[in-house]
Amino acid sequence: MANTITKALMNKYLDNRCTAEEKLLVAAFMQQPEGQQLLDEMLTERLTADMLLMEQIRVDDQQAEDWKTVLRQRIAVIEPEQAPVVQRPVKRLSFLRRAAIWTILVSALGTIGVQQYRKHGKATSMALANLEKQNPRGQRAVITLADGSVIHLGADSKLEYPEAFNGPSREITLTGEAFFEISEDPAHPFIVHTGNVQTRVLGTSFKINAFKGTPLTVAVATGKVQVEHSDNVNGYTPSVTVLTPGQQVTWDPVAQKATMAEMPVADIAGWKNARLAFNNSTLREVADVLERWYNVSISFKQTTTAQKRITVTLSANRPLEETLRVLSAGSRFTYKINNRQVTIH
Repeated sequence: MANTITKALMNKYLDNRCTAEEKLLVAAFMQQPEGQQLLDEMLTERLTADMLLMEQIRVDDQQAEDWKTVLRQRIAVIEPEQAPVVQRPVKRLSFLRRAAIWTILVSALGTIGVQQYRKHGKATSMALANLEKQNPRGQRAVITLADGSVIHLGADSKLEYPEAFNGPSREITLTGEAFFEISEDPAHPFIVHTGNVQTRVLGTSFKINAFKGTPLTVAVATGKVQVEHSDNVNGYTPSVTVLTPGQQVTWDPVAQKATMAEMPVADIAGWKNARLAFNNSTLREVADVLERWYNVSISFKQTTTAQKRITVTLSANRPLEETLRVLSAGSRFTYKINNRQVTIH
């Protein structure tokens, strides 16, 4: 029987998603010593994952109570109504001991901060819902998803993603800017939703800029991605374009037009390390990016200065004043910094 019981089936059992036949099979297996060992291992994994999650996120008092309820349900000893009758008592000492520790930790951590936890309308009471990470201006974050994919989320940006991926595809939602390093899984395409545009990949690295009110850009560092657009009537079109390394597409939602361009792979991938590459950009466009990265406000005394164009690569890991000195030397302007307000003359 042990060979027929997998971790996937045990997870279904713990999440109350098994069929009646599967429940009987798992319940019988749990009466065996190897069943108890596997159950204990899986509860340890779940405990570790949930404790890490609770360290990353914040909830208000009501959400904290919801969180406690979910975890208490997880550690409850599951006894299916149709469980077979056994001749000997079930040994759950290590399980119950771990459950007690879990309850204590939940009580202790129930009021600590978790920003991203929120329930998904279709989730069962045993399943955790979608998570959300939102960066303010001046702050970045690195997020590792359940499938091992890594996302470098930019300043003033928000990512919505599931605790675990289920179904035929892996789908998340981005508002703002991020660089993606996606784990390869041809059977489960990775889809990034950004308004009416979605980016579909199997395993690659790429960057998306999708701030509200501005054209969307997708640039590929490795692999291949397909960019699709929805007209809200017929769903997503087969493709806006397919991108390969060093290619970038800009989608203008007003003109409903895609523009292709070439971009050095080093500039695309370097963004995650604060490398900001500008090619024939206006100083106003450069300033908009610096405002997010440094959490400052930049104004221009002269419109002509704001419209000057420049090609430059900057490092946002350097102090703001050093970055402004580089820009001012190339574009011949002066500036003044007053707290978080920068004025360019």
